Amino acid sequence: MEVKIQRGQLLSHLQRAQNIVERKTTLPILAHVLMETESSGLRLSSTDLEVGVTEACDAQIVKEGSTTIHARKFFEIIREIPEGEIHLKQKDEQLEIRAGRSRFRLRSLSPEEFPRIPSIQTSESVKLSSEVLQDMIQKVFVSVSSDETRYTLTGILTHMIRENEETTLRMVSTDGHRLSFCERILPDTECLSGFQKNPEGQERDIILPKKGVQEIRRLMEEGAGDLEFGLFQENAFIRKDNLSMIMRLVQGKFPDYVAVFPGEIESKITAEALVLEESLRRVSVLSTEKSKGVRFSVQPGKLTFFSNSPEIGEAEEEVDVEYQGEPFEVAFNVRYLLDFLQTAKGKVSIEFGAGFKPCVMREEGDLKYSYIVMPLRI
Repeated sequence: MEVKIQRGQLLSHLQRAQNIVERKTTLPILAHVLMETESSGLRLSSTDLEVGVTEACDAQIVKEGSTTIHARKFFEIIREIPEGEIHLKQKDEQLEIRAGRSRFRLRSLSPEEFPRIPSIQTSESVKLSSEVLQDMIQKVFVSVSSDETRYTLTGILTHMIRENEETTLRMVSTDGHRLSFCERILPDTECLSGFQKNPEGQERDIILPKKGVQEIRRLMEEGAGDLEFGLFQENAFIRKDNLSMIMRLVQGKFPDYVAVFPGEIESKITAEALVLEESLRRVSVLSTEKSKGVRFSVQPGKLTFFSNSPEIGEAEEEVDVEYQGEPFEVAFNVRYLLDFLQTAKGKVSIEFGAGFKPCVMREEGDLKYSYIVMPLRI
């Protein structure tokens, strides 16, 4: 294999590959990126067996072929090379890299060892706005669990629903302590058959893996535009320009999230998100490291925050809120509240059900987004 390629084309994919390839693995090939020549240029692929990315790059093909190269070291070399043309040539079991007066040789592994990234076996897909998808992912990603023992919670439950001639995209995540729920109507979009209900009327649980969603976020941060999204077998895929990303769906049954919503709202507090965020940040300085607990004392027209660290001290701050009702007290992990408030805009509402029930936080004007937090026992 021998190709000539511009540094920027190569660097873009290698930078993305750093988030996918496995650095500590019993399979050395998973730390490599696959390069294959095509009639139109060079195709680069990287995978960790859960998420796979393939990208086509413009390149001058001198000699056809394929090879794999260590992704991290290859990236570090290309990153330090000045802009311009790079000459790549495979010699025996080494890849020679030439740029200007620099020469590098990296050992390669056989491309036959590289795991096959599944080819997209469907023509059915929908166009999703990067802006809408990015907003939804930002809202629900904070509640994705990192606990591998609760495998189904390590992803985002995704439903596409067709009702009243409208298609709605729904995303839900939970870590057992809080839950994020977000819906958006997709104009001029048909519902994918992979989301349709089974003969028993049950929706299929499509759970996108956390790592795959992280890569979608990074892809959208590179620029606006539409993404192509689809399902096939036990995989989901994203396509944008010359890039394809395939992720293996998380297998299992997602918990019944509807049961988490309080059946009846007894109390509702309304206040500016920024005011609550700044006040909670100050009071949380003296919350305990273990529970991060902050106590709420709610009275008509005002909300008082209390925190206490027995060995250090205590804090108290009062803020004005819109509330008319009986006084009550409740406590929360302040970190969970700040995760919501730091992305919220304008006024927010905090709704409480009867008894020891979770609270529901919403942005005013966006009733399709709910953030539910379980309280701490005082």
